[in-house]
Amino acid sequence: MKRCPNCGSTYTNDLQKFCTKDGSALVDAQIPSAGQGETIRIDSAQLNSSQLNDDEPTKVISRELPSPPPAAFDPYKTVINPRQDTSAALPRNTQDLTPATATPPTSQPLPPSTSGPIQPPPSGSLPPSSSGPIQPPSIPSEIPPSASGPISTPLPSPPTQAPMPPATAATRPAKKSKLPLVLGILVVLLTMGIIGAGALYWFVGKPWLESRREPRRGPTQFATPTPIIKSTPETKPDVVKEVPPYSAPAGAVQFVNSNKNLDSKLAEHYVDFSFYYPSSWRKDSSAGAPGATNFAQVERGLPPNYTLESFAVGWYASAGSAESDRIVFPRLAENLSAKFEKTIGDYRKVAEHETKVGPYDGYEFRFEGLSQMTDKGQFKIWGVAIFLPPVDGGKNGVTLLMLATSLASELKSVNDVGVKGELPMMLKSFRFGKS
Repeated sequence: MKRCPNCGSTYTNDLQKFCTKDGSALVDAQIPSAGQGETIRIDSAQLNSSQLNDDEPTKVISRELPSPPPAAFDPYKTVINPRQDTSAALPRNTQDLTPATATPPTSQPLPPSTSGPIQPPPSGSLPPSSSGPIQPPSIPSEIPPSASGPISTPLPSPPTQAPMPPATAATRPAKKSKLPLVLGILVVLLTMGIIGAGALYWFVGKPWLESRREPRRGPTQFATPTPIIKSTPETKPDVVKEVPPYSAPAGAVQFVNSNKNLDSKLAEHYVDFSFYYPSSWRKDSSAGAPGATNFAQVERGLPPNYTLESFAVGWYASAGSAESDRIVFPRLAENLSAKFEKTIGDYRKVAEHETKVGPYDGYEFRFEGLSQMTDKGQFKIWGVAIFLPPVDGGKNGVTLLMLATSLASELKSVNDVGVKGELPMMLKSFRFGKS
């Protein structure tokens, strides 16, 4: 509680400093304790200036114990005792204060004053009292912070992190050259290429060159039956684009195959072809007719029905090319040879190999035997069967069958069939059609 020492007004707000009536500084109100009388106070307003002794200070008459002499009174100074809990609550900052980065202290509310009553100054220091009332000073709307108030330790702002100086770039080790690695890889690849090329030549190129160097074998005489001779496959053209025309001699007759009168197997496996034969030869009218097994057959004979030479054209099921048929030629030769063995006495196969008929590649086998006893006696029979694959990629090839006997005086062995006599004309003039 506060009290005005001049007018005696009391105020319950401990934070109020001045009287609202006369502007005097307020002092703490003392409540009399039990057993003590009321404090006798002489108001300074009731004293005249003549009654004041200039040599003696004004005293407060009180029944309380004497207090130590007060200090000199400063009407413009306010003494405020700081609260003990305030300083204890503030954390102690042990860091160095940096003036450049410190934050100005925040004004704290003034705690209530705990000072005692303001003692009047000695009479010698007071000016002569005027007879008029004392004008209260103007009360500011806000009490400015006193210079003698508690010193608030400014809270330091977070230290501003100074920019780090750019780190000196560490000296990088010099990059190693990749040239040795690249050269090593190239050497390895080159070595592997050389090894691969050598292996390719050894397993593929060398056998192929050796097969090309091997000479073509001609017909061979065998005293006993021989096994089938299989030739090394060669890459040959399936289609002969340009076949030179045959220059027929005088009196030659051309045969051109046709499917008008064909039926059954011949119509199904029809092949377009042509050949020339001598006009003295006889054409078999039963060939190329319904139920026949050959497209054409011509022969040179002796009366009444002896054969000197004959030429017939039949068919076989092809795989579509000479390259594909090479693997089936031995089987075809074996099947046809088995049929001749049933009709010719003392039959035996003499030779089997690849051959050539005019511009076409083929496969042949040769055989011989004896005829039955006739009025001309028993004579030898020689034969050559040739398989010619199609040249148009079709599924039908042709079979050429040449038969000769020892009755032809110009023939002496199986090797003369198709080489001597009149059969060479048919082989040289044979042509596949363009259809």
